[in-house]
Amino acid sequence: MHMHHEHHAHDTTSTPVEELVALMKYMVGHNAEHTHELEHLALDIKDAGNEDVYKEVMEAVENYHKGNEILAEALSKLA
Repeated sequence: MHMHHEHHAHDTTSTPVEELVALMKYMVGHNAEHTHELEHLALDIKDAGNEDVYKEVMEAVENYHKGNEILAEALSKLA
């Protein structure tokens, strides 16, 4: 089971943009972790003999990767 841990450092010296950049960095990394977990889940599904569901989950994984690439690009522009 994956647990969400909230880490919100409220540094009074950081600007709103710095806080947004920090949150975006966290989200990109967090999304990558979930994508990795889904890949493992897909392999377990395949090993259980359900190739069709495996393919569907892997399609979702590909979309997660693409979405995370877009977020990373947005982060680079924000930073």
